[in-house]
Amino acid sequence: MTSMLDSLDVLSSLTQQDRDNLAIFCQERHVSKWEILFSEWDDANSMYFLKTWKFNIFKTLNWGQVKLWQVVAEEILWEMALFQSTNSTRMATAIAEEDSILVVILNFSMEELKQKHPKVIEKIKQIIEYRNMQNKYISK
Repeated sequence: MTSMLDSLDVLSSLTQQDRDNLAIFCQERHVSKWEILFSEWDDANSMYFLKTWKFNIFKTLNWGQVKLWQVVAEEILWEMALFQSTNSTRMATAIAEEDSILVVILNFSMEELKQKHPKVIEKIKQIIEYRNMQNKYISK
């Protein structure tokens, strides 16, 4: 059985059975060009894996809106809010640059992933740390 999660490199250490089990709690979502996936300060209730195309990530600062970076196919899209202990709101806005396909993983599925697959969570945390460093540099 092929899972919608099979092509995602960050989940490659999971067994096929684990990916199939996680996929039960995931859904594929199509997003149109220029559509806002979420806005800064929205509640974080899911993490996204971008399967095709790209999203631009923007943050509002004192002097206006700044593009933080671009997320492209096979990358995680805005997972940070799910891993912060004090704040579960989105820290930026994600806008589709092209028609895109995402895999949506709801936050309760992330809890199971944290418990059963700490290596996957470590990969995600490394991505978070890198993006946090980028954010600090950009917001100065």
